[in-house]
Amino acid sequence: MKLEGRVLAVTGASGNLGSAIAAALLEAGAKVVLLDRDPARLSSMFGPACAEGRASAHAADLGDESSARAALDAGAQALGGLDGLACTVGGYASVPAEQADLALFDQMLTVNLKTAVACTRAALPALLARGEGSIVHVASLAALRGGAGEAAYSAAKAAVLRYSEAVAEELKGRGVRVNAVLPGTIDTPQNRAWMSAEQAALAVDPRAIADAVLFLLSDAARAVTGAQLRITGRQ
Repeated sequence: MKLEGRVLAVTGASGNLGSAIAAALLEAGAKVVLLDRDPARLSSMFGPACAEGRASAHAADLGDESSARAALDAGAQALGGLDGLACTVGGYASVPAEQADLALFDQMLTVNLKTAVACTRAALPALLARGEGSIVHVASLAALRGGAGEAAYSAAKAAVLRYSEAVAEELKGRGVRVNAVLPGTIDTPQNRAWMSAEQAALAVDPRAIADAVLFLLSDAARAVTGAQLRITGRQ
């Protein structure tokens, strides 16, 4: 997927998945707006790309629409526009239903759904003004089926999926495509801490998810909107 000349934003760009997507975008020739709450990590990961003008890093509370909009606007101005957005911010919790109180549901909805809504709304004015663009939301396989201990997490990811579908339907005649990827368990240091060797061998490489996201952001997926792309490897 060739993305030269594109300006694409990644939320949660210092995270395991966000950093893999941002790195893949840079390798594909895109300029990347890096959005995260941890500017120090962004600087350590992407300092050279920022110094070369291929990336622009901005700290933001991505669950707050005004903060997300200010950071995204600043990045787009620094790099010369905006062509697309990958929303990777998310969080996981496994809590039995009888212990999953409203505070946990609020937390899961904020980190998974509210960040996607805030950043999507922040990006839409620029994309709609251009009459084209692509947005990718990271949902989860858990959005399709709730698992034991995952009531709050599954509900939040299902909300991300339904939001992605609804926005795609609304914008399909206005040039902006919206799709969702649904990863299974991702191979991260945090997940390896609890996985067995057999589970770790089946975990999905973040770079494989990044490849799918790049496809959805590229012209190769120009006829794809409202899709739910499962990325589960051998799970």
